[in-house]
Amino acid sequence: MALHAYRAKRNFKATPEPEGKTTKSGPVLRYVIQKHDARNLHYDFRLELDGVLKSWAVPKGPSLDPAVKRLAVQVEDHPIAYGDFEGVIPPHQYGSGKVMLWDRGTWQPLEDAAKGYAKGHLHFRLNGEKLKGTWDLIRMHHRPDDKRDVENWLLVKVDDDAARTGAAAEVTDELDKSVATGRLIDEIDDAPVAARASSRTNDAVAHTAAKRSRGKPTSPAESTLPIMVKPQLASLVTTLPVNHQHWIAEIKFDGYRMLARIEAGSARLYSRNAKDWTSRLEKIASELAQLPLDTAWLDGELVGVKPDGSMSFQSLQNAFADDPGNDKPPRLMYYIFDVLFLDGVDIRPEPLLTRKQKLAALLDKLPKNSALRLSDHLQGQMDDAFAHACHHGLEGLILKRADAPYESVRNRNWLKLKCQQRQEFVVGGFTAPEGSRSGFGALLLGTYDADGHFQYAGRVGTGFNEKMLKLLATRLEQLERKTAPFDDATSRIAPRERAHVHWVKPELVVEVRFAEWTAEKRLRQAAFLGLRPDKPAHAVVPETPVDVPKAPSKPVAQAIKVKAKPASQSAATDVAGVSITHPGRIVFPGTGDTKLAIARYYQAVADYVLPQLHDRPLTLVRCPQGAEHPCFFQKHLSDSLPEGLTAIDIAGESGSARYMIANDLHSVIALVQSGVLELHTWGSTAKTLEKPDRLIFDLDPAPEVAWQTVVEGAQLLKGLLEELDLPTFLKTTGGKGLHVEVPLKPSLNWEEAKALTHVLASHLATALPERFVAIMSKAQRTGRIFVDYLRNARGATAVAAYSTRARETPSVATPISWDELPWLESASFWTIHNVPDRLAQQKVGPWAEYDQQRVRLTDSLRQRFASS
Repeated sequence: MALHAYRAKRNFKATPEPEGKTTKSGPVLRYVIQKHDARNLHYDFRLELDGVLKSWAVPKGPSLDPAVKRLAVQVEDHPIAYGDFEGVIPPHQYGSGKVMLWDRGTWQPLEDAAKGYAKGHLHFRLNGEKLKGTWDLIRMHHRPDDKRDVENWLLVKVDDDAARTGAAAEVTDELDKSVATGRLIDEIDDAPVAARASSRTNDAVAHTAAKRSRGKPTSPAESTLPIMVKPQLASLVTTLPVNHQHWIAEIKFDGYRMLARIEAGSARLYSRNAKDWTSRLEKIASELAQLPLDTAWLDGELVGVKPDGSMSFQSLQNAFADDPGNDKPPRLMYYIFDVLFLDGVDIRPEPLLTRKQKLAALLDKLPKNSALRLSDHLQGQMDDAFAHACHHGLEGLILKRADAPYESVRNRNWLKLKCQQRQEFVVGGFTAPEGSRSGFGALLLGTYDADGHFQYAGRVGTGFNEKMLKLLATRLEQLERKTAPFDDATSRIAPRERAHVHWVKPELVVEVRFAEWTAEKRLRQAAFLGLRPDKPAHAVVPETPVDVPKAPSKPVAQAIKVKAKPASQSAATDVAGVSITHPGRIVFPGTGDTKLAIARYYQAVADYVLPQLHDRPLTLVRCPQGAEHPCFFQKHLSDSLPEGLTAIDIAGESGSARYMIANDLHSVIALVQSGVLELHTWGSTAKTLEKPDRLIFDLDPAPEVAWQTVVEGAQLLKGLLEELDLPTFLKTTGGKGLHVEVPLKPSLNWEEAKALTHVLASHLATALPERFVAIMSKAQRTGRIFVDYLRNARGATAVAAYSTRARETPSVATPISWDELPWLESASFWTIHNVPDRLAQQKVGPWAEYDQQRVRLTDSLRQRFASS
């Protein structure tokens, strides 16, 4: 409804303006000014608010003089997509005339934006390519005799460093070119012109410097940019390379491989099989065209990102479905991991790390809401990285030789290590549906061998929803043929199976997850994951693991972890004696909180968080680029971590390993500087490592469980523990659950602690099976709370009290009293913004008696516990 007036005034079959839609605004709000040569020349001033561009027509344009108040007539809301529009609105259409992108950037409300807008006074700061500083938009009162339904506002510059007077204040006279294409308003035409970022704005000095930093580029006529490039492919392996220092690791994205060709201010995107996807990815192509370069080939992966920040192959498929249904379309992101050609130079022969550094320089000034992302990498600690990838449901890792060139083949310089078996197959037939099943029963799958023979590999009959069954049934009907496409000499389809099969042309490629290959070379326990329109059928071969390459005779130079370095974020700030680099880097996308804000939070709560960490081995969650980017667990002390951490050697089944302890504020802040967002601790201290000093029950609800049910579950557990005369302390996790802790005097060993908590968790699950479950199986957790007793095993950890969490917003695991629980809104209620004030106002914290309440589990108490 917010865009009803906008759409009602326009015929989108006749005008090139975007129809657009209302979207959810994020933490970074967009601002744009468009110079509009319509019936009367004016400037359209637009601010993103509530998913649309609130818009005002400013006849004389903005002035930098605080004494000058410019009339701003409010007009209908415009879609966010309108902020990229530059072109000609045809005659006889609403607003006909030329539209030029005069300025763009972001704006920051200095007071509550919704309240200010309703009240009629917006006080804000602009960070545009032309306009900066603080401004006011003030609504004027109607005169009693004024019958017009328009709202008149005043646009006023606040007196600050960006203010000017006299001729210097008339910024529209001095800066008269498009920030997108560098054209004057008279040069705007109706030909499609791709935006070229701010490199053609009036700020030519910055653009010239950027070009000089890469050397002299070639002109389009001199360009050696090839028309097409074949991608390099990775070989499947089953183990990590032995010499980690020679390799880098990247996340194996669950998406579509895409290569981007950029030339002459235009970008095109191609799939792995050289199909042009540009028309489906216009926004991403537009952003690629804005990069500060003249020509390039880039390599990356297109992924679908769900609202919770996770990547989903299914949601990526839905984004291109003809009938997406009621599902909210995912956000499409292009993760770029390599640059092959740059400004007329073929850089494929250069080492991978050199190419990655050049790529990072290209992407270091992307706006926070960009659909482009640098695919970062890690060197060292690959065991932890792989474990973290699998733990969080990722497909696996891509391992690349740090010194290798880019080669358009499949070789052993690029490896893929998967958490589970999955690969592409070609559909050669299908069976008829049975019972209530619609569409078809199962797909018959195959792959091509080295001689081009199409060989049968088994069938898949699970993993389809109704929408996919319908879609595939239509596609299969169009491909149906009379004879089997599988090679007769190698086909292993039993005659009794053939009688019920419909054959199809082997053109449709699907991705399948499976448990293993049988001795007959058929898939076992296969499940459908999705279609792969990005891959050609003839290229689908069995993925046979290869041996991991041996270490080279000469060592590779130490890899540099590439990170984007926005100029505005490069200045260092000291916190507790630690230099925080990139202090302005946004770590939590939901609120815009920065790396510096996290460091200052820990400084503010040091007296509370340090006792929780004291002498306890740590496991870290590191998110070098922030919570919205890939994170990984790290439990071993390594050279990549800051100095000052206390080392502790802990014996394990395969030998001793070095863990870490953070006993002072300097160490904690240094971890923040290293990208750590979560601190998890052992349930014992270094002094009594083999004897836990707490029991912990982690109440982990299934996604559909209401918060009130979690509250009631914690209260039930409290009652059960109190019947055993055990003290209980409560903590929010900062996520969706609660921790109930029992402080102990170290006396039990780990096996005893786990066994006792298992008994109690099982008791709850047996007594109230509709509420609780004591096993990890997700299939059995639907609608219930998992009582996780495994936190009490040796080596297991739990998030420390007062630790931040790696989520969209800066939630904090927070101790609370049982009296507070009934009114608490959620387990993520406490954040870095309200916890310091909470602690400052409390005379006695909810865990003040934690150490004094420690109990020793005597034999009689343990017997009562075990028989509960």
